[in-house]
Amino acid sequence: MVTAIVLSPSLDAPAPAPRAAEAVARSLAALVRAAVEGIVREALIVGPAGDNLAEIADHAGCAHVEASSMQEGLARAIAQARNHMVFVLEGGYAPLQGFVEESGDLLRADGFRGALLRRAPDTMMTRLAPSLARTVGAFAPRAALRDQALPSQAPRDFEQMIRRLKIRQTLNIRAQKMV
Repeated sequence: MVTAIVLSPSLDAPAPAPRAAEAVARSLAALVRAAVEGIVREALIVGPAGDNLAEIADHAGCAHVEASSMQEGLARAIAQARNHMVFVLEGGYAPLQGFVEESGDLLRADGFRGALLRRAPDTMMTRLAPSLARTVGAFAPRAALRDQALPSQAPRDFEQMIRRLKIRQTLNIRAQKMV
């Protein structure tokens, strides 16, 4: 049903993020139940060479896309994606319990065009106004992501990509920062 793309926290960072490999591994581990339930059919890891993600990808049975920038890595990962719907997740975040059920229901719904996954509230402001919580993941059609990844329109970061996709629906389930 879905191709999952996990982005390393080191993408576009001036220096490799500490524990980037652990962050990606924890995000992948959080998607195992979704894979068992048939929601995630394919997974790709995107990150720079310095993160040593090839070994994690090999152990997890997923593809590894080596890239120094989010734009380059996302474009190459989308080109490899085999499913119509893609779930992009920032490394270091894990969807909370109930993700499989909610995403499965949404993916089976007629006219589903995408949904955002926001970070669990971590400040008083995000507890009072959950829509202010940072977006850390998104379901989006592969074609829409492919259009965003064109060199002439490449977003500079994950947040800009999400804004350009204009996804209005948000999952009720949140994601927790793991690393």
